[in-house]
Amino acid sequence: MKIAILGTAPSSRYLAPFDNDEWQIWACSPCLDLEKQTFCELPRIDRFFELHKFDGPELRTKLNEQQVGMYRTWLKSLDIPVVAQDEDVGQPYPLQEVTERFGKYLTNTISYMIALAIFEGATHISLYGVDMAAEEEFGAQRPSCEWWLGLARGMGIEVFIPDQSDLLKTEYLYAFEGAGALKIKLNCREKELAQRLSQAKQEAELSGRYHAAASAAADEVDQLKHLLNGEGTPELLAKMDERRERAAGDANKAQSAAKEAHEKMIAIMGAQEDCKYFKQWI
Repeated sequence: MKIAILGTAPSSRYLAPFDNDEWQIWACSPCLDLEKQTFCELPRIDRFFELHKFDGPELRTKLNEQQVGMYRTWLKSLDIPVVAQDEDVGQPYPLQEVTERFGKYLTNTISYMIALAIFEGATHISLYGVDMAAEEEFGAQRPSCEWWLGLARGMGIEVFIPDQSDLLKTEYLYAFEGAGALKIKLNCREKELAQRLSQAKQEAELSGRYHAAASAAADEVDQLKHLLNGEGTPELLAKMDERRERAAGDANKAQSAAKEAHEKMIAIMGAQEDCKYFKQWI
């Protein structure tokens, strides 16, 4: 039995063997297309998985309340097997049988799908549209997927992962190969950017303090003039005006410096994200 498991990443989602009837196509997760009135626009699906609860927070990150209702109706209308917690929508996942046999290292829907493919006797498992490149989003999910794929290979199942995916890939062989020159340069660049970001943060904080102090000084002059109620000597009033003008000028300069430092911080953080992204591919 050959099973192609599909995620939602566009980089390799449409490389799946839709035209090969030897392969079952298993899909998951809603991808709403309002124009086509569908939650999955793939050319073929043989089984669909929605393991989240319909009243839970996970679906609310992708769909609003009305769309969740539409999604539920769409799932019930499918003429293929649907795996869901709600038995009114589809058939339940054989959780007890799978976990008793293989364990509970299941942190995401793709892992559940791989586990079920192994449980049902798959001879071939291929993954498409499952990149898991973003560390912030998939840091807790990727190791689980890789564990199940390793289990599958250990059981003699043929596993295929397209080059577009980060799964089961490493930059170099630890101890036998060194990091490439570009990787070393990017590491140095990251350290440099971290130092520049720290400096920009200090500049922004210091400028903010200067702005607050200068603004307070200008306000204090206004308060003193108000208390004098025009009774000060012309010389004193002129000195106060001079002092206020100087304090207001200092406040404006500090405000501009703080804005510039903040913009610098944003630019540096963007450069840091670029470094992190490109390091994935070398």
